[in-house]
Amino acid sequence: MGVYYEDADQLYEIYGFFLDKMLSDPKIGPKMAKAGIIIKFIYTDPDAEVTIDLKNPPAKEGYFGTYYLGPTDLKEDVWSRQTADFSHSFWHGFENPVAGVARGKIKQGGKVTAMLKLLPVVRPAFGQFPVCLQEMGYEDKVIKKS
Repeated sequence: MGVYYEDADQLYEIYGFFLDKMLSDPKIGPKMAKAGIIIKFIYTDPDAEVTIDLKNPPAKEGYFGTYYLGPTDLKEDVWSRQTADFSHSFWHGFENPVAGVARGKIKQGGKVTAMLKLLPVVRPAFGQFPVCLQEMGYEDKVIKKS
């Protein structure tokens, strides 16, 4: 098991809270929606899947995309496999995904260039992830820069 998540349920709780904020954010959400793709994140330690649909109309009013926690039949345009801890560090702004692919920390497939275009869009979310953790009472999961 990784460092930051006790199990998949805890990962889903945290990522669900975070994605609710990001996909309803009036600055970040519309820019994400412009990508027009479906992204599946496959995590290990713990094993989990999170799919973000930026292609179809959002399921919730006021959102710019829909996310699914756990396996879904939705066919992704691009997928990314990594440890949950790497993703946790990424959302703090401490990981470079291009370097992660080069070092073998991330495996990807599908329309990877479309996902890379999202990097500048999601950069403002880096400051939001630690705030979400604090709001949820998970201060112990906030990574402090050394």
